[in-house]
Amino acid sequence: MIKKSVYKIPEGKLVKVELETEKGKIKKIKITGDFFMHPEEMIEKLEENLVGCEMNQEVLKKHLDNFWKSYHIDCFGINSSGLAEAILMAN
Repeated sequence: MIKKSVYKIPEGKLVKVELETEKGKIKKIKITGDFFMHPEEMIEKLEENLVGCEMNQEVLKKHLDNFWKSYHIDCFGINSSGLAEAILMAN
């Protein structure tokens, strides 16, 4: 079953998440909203990278931080804590 959330990151932008989980891990995820990510095509890579990630605030935040650092991604209106929260709200 697909679950959804809409979350306004404090002092940031709106994030929408569509999510499927299995055994406490992300099976499929789609992230949209009015935030900016550069390079833009990395949102799809991020979604792919999150598959298999544990549904836990600390784990998700660390995973997101590592992804952004590894690929030198700039985000505007979104941060790892806020995105992790939006993902957890969809569960």
